[in-house]
Amino acid sequence: MGGIFGFICNNNMNGSIVREGLKRLLYRGHDGVGFALLDDKGDLIVRKTAGHLDNVGGKLEFEAYASKVMVGHTRYASRGVPADFNSHPLTDCEGRIAVVSDGIIYGYEGIRESLRRSKHRLASTTDTEVLAHIMEELLARGAGFLEATLEIGRMISGLYSAVFMVEGFEGLTLISRGQPIALGFRGDGSCIFVSSDIPSLYGFADEAVLLEDNVVALVSRGGYRVLSLETGFEVLELPRKRVKYPVEFVGKGGFPHYMIKEIYEVPEALVRTTATLLDKYLRLAAMIIAGARNVIIIGNGSSLHAGLVAQYYFSEMAGLSVNVASAAEFPYYALNSVSTGTVVIAISQSGETSDVIRSVKLAKMRGAVIIGVVNVLGSRLTMHSNVYLPVGAGPEVAVPATKSLTSTLTALSILAGYTGLHTGRFSAGELSNLYEEVKSLARNIKNSLERLESKAAGIAERLSYWNSLYVTSSGINYPITLEGALKLKEAAMVHAEGVQLGELRHGPMVLVGEKYPVIVVEPVEEEAVELYEKVVGELEARGAPTVKIGFRAGGDIEVPKTSRTLAPIASVIPLQLIAYKLGSLKGLPIDTPPGLAKAVTT
Repeated sequence: MGGIFGFICNNNMNGSIVREGLKRLLYRGHDGVGFALLDDKGDLIVRKTAGHLDNVGGKLEFEAYASKVMVGHTRYASRGVPADFNSHPLTDCEGRIAVVSDGIIYGYEGIRESLRRSKHRLASTTDTEVLAHIMEELLARGAGFLEATLEIGRMISGLYSAVFMVEGFEGLTLISRGQPIALGFRGDGSCIFVSSDIPSLYGFADEAVLLEDNVVALVSRGGYRVLSLETGFEVLELPRKRVKYPVEFVGKGGFPHYMIKEIYEVPEALVRTTATLLDKYLRLAAMIIAGARNVIIIGNGSSLHAGLVAQYYFSEMAGLSVNVASAAEFPYYALNSVSTGTVVIAISQSGETSDVIRSVKLAKMRGAVIIGVVNVLGSRLTMHSNVYLPVGAGPEVAVPATKSLTSTLTALSILAGYTGLHTGRFSAGELSNLYEEVKSLARNIKNSLERLESKAAGIAERLSYWNSLYVTSSGINYPITLEGALKLKEAAMVHAEGVQLGELRHGPMVLVGEKYPVIVVEPVEEEAVELYEKVVGELEARGAPTVKIGFRAGGDIEVPKTSRTLAPIASVIPLQLIAYKLGSLKGLPIDTPPGLAKAVTT
């Protein structure tokens, strides 16, 4: 995945425009950068390299090139390590077709193998490249450029958008399969721009249309056409939006902070996780775990909380008892139980967390097998892991983890399900249902986010008078109270403590009263409902400001309905939003809390 930015103009335009557009899209990825253009002879030129735009932009010499047609890409490595050969644009066998893409292609390994059998020369290990080779085949059979793009959009399923450029044709074709892409228009009609989001068009285009799902488009100097993938008919009514954003919002996709932008990306990230995790690596990891003498999960912060939820997953779905340890504490006690036959599941969003890396190295020295669960490919954790599973959440800029946590929970639930296939506790049908539940939850979250944000804003107002509070729950949602408390500390600088619902009555209740609020996350286990109702009654009797979050109607925030397995994902989002709204209300530096860094590497 990554960010796409390009143009088609009546006259030659300098490549610095694409560089600036990509700079605004760096929040979508910065593992590689490149561009393609047509020179004055109509020949295709492609330049690309691994690395961050700020570091390699000079090497690529954007400013040395000018063209009427140009498209660039900044990459997030979700499939294929950060490397020159995996950077976009990707080309066909003859180097006459270039493609850039944002998103995930389903079943690409089978497509790739089919192309290899047809003697195609694939030069990368990323899924996007297959699109260029399929376009090559279709054009060789006599299909027109738009016709071939329409066929690819129908053939290749996934959650992606793609832009194609073909040597000799002054234009671009686009596919949108659930991953939006925007067209921007100058008022004088001299240029049409292509971008992964509308805010990045600020200053270049006056109006824009958003192509969101199941369409293809042909863009040329004569204008543009948009066709439905389903019918092949032209889509005539596309509402135009004014491209008008405060400058400080441009790099954040139109949001005031990265944290809230990344919360709104949770639904897309959940679906992307299901597509990023490849069956063969899940089966390998599951086989290793099922055959282990003992299993230890390690992580720090939000990753540790995800590991605590995973304890429930492996117990219920695979019948395995696993231990969870803070990576910071692991060397002091858990290391003693590590030997040949031990599996360590190491979780780190960045893959660079020093405590995790240190613990992994120590465990490997004692013969442990390492399974990494990580969001950043090419990180140290991927290199030190025997098998690693990319969660595919996409780049996360804000220090408070949001979408990386929910994607990590999704990945761990799927891994537990695969492990259950080996232990006989989970069936193939149940695993298939889990995938569908994740996609259903993603849709429900997407439809509920504005309502949840509005509710969270009201709760933040109520909580703004106090600087300490509890977050409490029981069962599989208990670790989520620890995560909610962490978010309140990070984003709102509130002293918050996550407490198990029953434990609240064994000491912590002494602080509860009119000046000590409690956020109660409703447990999803039937046997905990009676305790939940009893404790809520006690809190209200003590006059404590009480916020209730759960599936029941009548609470302060009703979360999207889902299964018990995915309840932690649904329940944590209101906590993230409350923390964000409270921090915003206080005017705090939400994305960069003082004293914290995105990855603790020392």
